[in-house]
Amino acid sequence: MAQTHTRTRRGGGHSALWKDAWRAIAGNSKRFAAIAVICAVGVMMMGALSSIGNDLRGGLDDFFDGTSMHDLSIVSTLGFDDDDIAAIRNVDGVADAAGQRTESAYIRIDGAQASATVSALNDRHLDEPYLQNGRLPKSDHEIAVTQQYLDDSGKHIGDTMTFTPETTATAVTAVADNTSTTTDSSESDTSDTDGTTGTFDDGDYMIVGTVIDPNDIVNPSGPMALVSGAKTVYPLFVSSDAVVDTESPYTSVIVSVSGAKELNTYHEDYTTRVADAQKAIETIQSEREQARTNTVKDAIRQPIEDKLNEQKATIDALPDANPAKAVAEQKIADAEAQLSSKLDAIPAAKWIIRDRTALASYADVKTQSEMISRLGKLFPILFLVIAILVSLTAVARMVEEDRQLIGTYKALGYTRHETMLKYLLYSASAVIVGGVIGDLIGLLGLPFVFTKRMLHVLYVIPTYPLIIDWTIGIGGILLFLVLITGSAMVVCGGSLRLEPAELMRPKAPKAGKTILLQRIGFIWNHLSFLGKVTARNLFRYKSRALMVIVGVVGCTALMTAGFGMGNSALTLMPRQFSEIATYDVMAVTKPADHDKVQDDLDKDSAVKSTLPLHVESATLSAADGSSGTSSSSSETSDEKLTVQLMVVPDGESLDGYLDLHTTDGEPLTLKDSGTGDASGKAAAIVTANAAETLGLQNNSTVNLADAMMDDADIAVTGVAQYYTGNVVVMTESAYRQAFMTGGTDGTDDTADSGDLQLNADLITVDGDDDAQISVADRLAAQDEYLSVVSTAKQTRDFSKSFMIFFVMIGFIVVMAAILAVVVLYTLASTNISERERELATIKVLGFRRKEVHGYVNKELLLLSVIGIAIGLPCGRGLLGFLLSQLDLPGMNIVPNVAWYCYAVAALLALVFTLMVEWATNKSLDRIDMVGALKSPE
Repeated sequence: MAQTHTRTRRGGGHSALWKDAWRAIAGNSKRFAAIAVICAVGVMMMGALSSIGNDLRGGLDDFFDGTSMHDLSIVSTLGFDDDDIAAIRNVDGVADAAGQRTESAYIRIDGAQASATVSALNDRHLDEPYLQNGRLPKSDHEIAVTQQYLDDSGKHIGDTMTFTPETTATAVTAVADNTSTTTDSSESDTSDTDGTTGTFDDGDYMIVGTVIDPNDIVNPSGPMALVSGAKTVYPLFVSSDAVVDTESPYTSVIVSVSGAKELNTYHEDYTTRVADAQKAIETIQSEREQARTNTVKDAIRQPIEDKLNEQKATIDALPDANPAKAVAEQKIADAEAQLSSKLDAIPAAKWIIRDRTALASYADVKTQSEMISRLGKLFPILFLVIAILVSLTAVARMVEEDRQLIGTYKALGYTRHETMLKYLLYSASAVIVGGVIGDLIGLLGLPFVFTKRMLHVLYVIPTYPLIIDWTIGIGGILLFLVLITGSAMVVCGGSLRLEPAELMRPKAPKAGKTILLQRIGFIWNHLSFLGKVTARNLFRYKSRALMVIVGVVGCTALMTAGFGMGNSALTLMPRQFSEIATYDVMAVTKPADHDKVQDDLDKDSAVKSTLPLHVESATLSAADGSSGTSSSSSETSDEKLTVQLMVVPDGESLDGYLDLHTTDGEPLTLKDSGTGDASGKAAAIVTANAAETLGLQNNSTVNLADAMMDDADIAVTGVAQYYTGNVVVMTESAYRQAFMTGGTDGTDDTADSGDLQLNADLITVDGDDDAQISVADRLAAQDEYLSVVSTAKQTRDFSKSFMIFFVMIGFIVVMAAILAVVVLYTLASTNISERERELATIKVLGFRRKEVHGYVNKELLLLSVIGIAIGLPCGRGLLGFLLSQLDLPGMNIVPNVAWYCYAVAALLALVFTLMVEWATNKSLDRIDMVGALKSPE
């Protein structure tokens, strides 16, 4: 019967335990809310940042699929013909291939000349621009433009525009012209080949639509475009009917790989499939390069030989005794020898096969998404630590308040696990509630707002998918659940080890001890009574004091890092142009126009000084066999960076224009060749961002490819501090050694290249920023200039474009405020509940309301001040760590925390403390003196 009675009681007892557990949530709602809020924030940040990174990649993948973006692109020094295209289409793994005709051109924007690229739409619909408004071109004099062109030019759909092709002949045409001139000198009637004919028809083109170029999705007015400082090049698209000569060679070939469209462009399986297709194409590369070389040479040789043969027939008809016959035969022989020499001088066709990583936009999105995902793993750690501390405090207080109840349960025969159920259920419920709320906001709310609003500041991708990764959401909840319930178990375990009789008696208060401060007489003796009480209480409740300090340290550090990040970003461009690039204007021209504009600049009264130099776009990559490693997440061996190559003429000095120095401030000097293991190679100075990405240091070897796709291994003789952009600087002698006397293969294809072609000037201007901008605008209006960049205007535009950083700062401040308020309010409430009898006593003794407030708040305020003092330097360290995790292309953000950043962070942390004190003062006022002083027995 006894056993039956026990089972009946225990069965009903379990119901009572569950009821008591659920009632504990309502009875301790403030602590429950504190744990739930901290968990919600941590799970939210984990889910949101991971989701935003996934959405960014997914958006680009969908965009590429929608525009049939190429998986591989191939360029050649001699172009491509239809036979090349057909051969590529027949390669295993190739789904389709199309020839692309593209031409550099000039257009007019507000009366000034601007650069553009004109591309013909192909019949395979590869790399088809994304249509925003209107339609794509269908006839020979229709054109599609970008919205940026319409905004800058003031034109609309339905208006007309014209473009002028660049008149520089290609290498093949130049050779043909020289050969024709040679045969003309032999008094033949061969005609010159026209090397200035454009690829597309002349005349007016009607604007029929606005599009997004899939090869460049960086927002032209966003911070990333402004950082690069590159000239604006407007992409234009015309119908294939606009091509003048359909037999002319294609400038490139774009390839789609079988099955690649169904794969995510950033997944490893996509990369593997494209790499396999590239290897298959490489098997026919040598054969097609030779065939194309022969075709080009035959196209030059055949008409000239036909004319020479006609002249030979005429000469053969002359009598042998005619003196003119011998002279003519000699001229024919000389012409044939010159033709043979010129044909031998034509370089063999060379293919360069590239995948999507060669696109700056593709690499940027990969880098940005990886950076956001890394932050999604770092930020929640802080909130996880705080959540554990808050749960420890809350559950410990609940256990302390329930000592008698726990003793009763144990006396009735309940096991440890049954008694612990209440507190585990309490903490687990708080985590689950907070985690679900955090997942809803983090996986749905924030990504929707952020991707729809903020990512458009960086990229012009039209839409982003909302990819919900429930694995991250559930994983975040489980992580918090395991650690917080584990903390609750640890707290409960100590009390459950005691005997029921001991638990049912009130816990003896902590015995007073002599604190360290008492031993310092000259301080202790000058403290007031309340000051001594405050000091004793701080040392008496060490764990609670430590938690307050940790909470305030975390809050202050977050805000300091947030404000510091904004300050570092906003001072990026001003520091660039005040510390390093001290010129006022960079002006780029065509080489043929440089002498004229140089004379004009020398006569310009507003121009203080100029430094002529050679500037071009180049590609920097790790040299074959390089063992350098990068601190970034990118693979060094595959990384390619687009850089600006500056070549300084021999005898010219950079003083007053570029201050090249290391990150430690040590001056750098341009050298002609490297030293040590890199001796004998042409030397260059590489900027810090490129060096970090490729893992370069002094005497490293790196491969540099110029605009004509010639490449050479160069020695890095210095890594220069540079905040915006990737730049390589070398002397004229070094440039000649690298590109004018042979490349990496040891050949000497360009040994007699003549003088270095100067095409740019670094200019210093008399006057303030407005005067500098005025001079730059005046130069930009002249047709001779391809690009004119004012450092003052670039700085102003850059500051306006960095609204995204202000949003990030606001987000960090809100998170810090939640952290501080939750921690401080939880600990302050716990402090009041634990000391309710003590506070009731001092109220009975006659302490006024404000004195009671000060009695408690002084402790919290003092601990907050200590936390702020520790949090400020911790915030500076956190900023350095966060910026080391940022991998922004072309940006080297150096930590820079101004004094006002520290001041605002400290002030806000103090304000949060005062807000909590104001809220807890009401609890102090509501203390029931009679009820609190009644004996618990």
